[in-house]
Amino acid sequence: MNSIYRFLLLSMMVLLWSCEDAIELKLKDNTPKYVIEGMITNEPGVCQVNVSQTKNFGDDNQFNGISGAIVKVENNGTSVLLNEISKGIYTTTAINGTPGQTYFLSVTIQGEMFTASSTMPEHVPFLDFTLKPKDYDSTRTTPMVKFKDTPGVANYYWFQQYINDKIQREYKVLNDEFTSGQEINEYLVFENTTKDHGKNIVKGDRLTAEMHCIDASVYTYMFSLSNANGSSDGAAPANPVTNINGGALGFFSAHTVQRKTIVVP
Repeated sequence: MNSIYRFLLLSMMVLLWSCEDAIELKLKDNTPKYVIEGMITNEPGVCQVNVSQTKNFGDDNQFNGISGAIVKVENNGTSVLLNEISKGIYTTTAINGTPGQTYFLSVTIQGEMFTASSTMPEHVPFLDFTLKPKDYDSTRTTPMVKFKDTPGVANYYWFQQYINDKIQREYKVLNDEFTSGQEINEYLVFENTTKDHGKNIVKGDRLTAEMHCIDASVYTYMFSLSNANGSSDGAAPANPVTNINGGALGFFSAHTVQRKTIVVP
């Protein structure tokens, strides 16, 4: 099973939930790029698309939202227009995601159209989330997730992580290339990489793992995002492999959601 785990210097994933940080991409040129980050899930009323624009690397870290975009999600011939609830944030409760269905996104910004599609995978049960005493440390804690992969199909997984309901920049993506149909036990890493001891993990903290079943294009995006700032061997920075057509950065994902929470004993 291929997996990645890293502390993201980019803030793309966090934007869908916090909308406080701006994307910091070292582009090959200084031309601003539109960034589209969208998702629809199997949870009722969860469909959101963020539309923003990149900034120069040295600019402030505020979300650079784009107002006035026309944002639509379509499924089975029914198109739903998303409402702009704040600058650059578009949502709707008029459409729910269903496993096995394909969803089409279109975003029009000042006459430019960007499109994407994503197929929501079938639900794979999230069986357990546990923490053994030997795996706990105040600066680096490694609980384990457990699930059983569905055989006969290619499966891709994205785990997001929360401490006391606050989303973390750490995440993990997995595929079942070598583990199809097997029971999977995989560690997640929760850690404080700063010198601020106030951010250490302490007894009573709630650790949450949010499991998403994602399609292949979203997995590729998440995987390539880990290399967006270049590598230790001197490779040049590169933008993540987006599933957005038309020249924008970002991603669109139709995925399932499951959560489990444990309390640090």
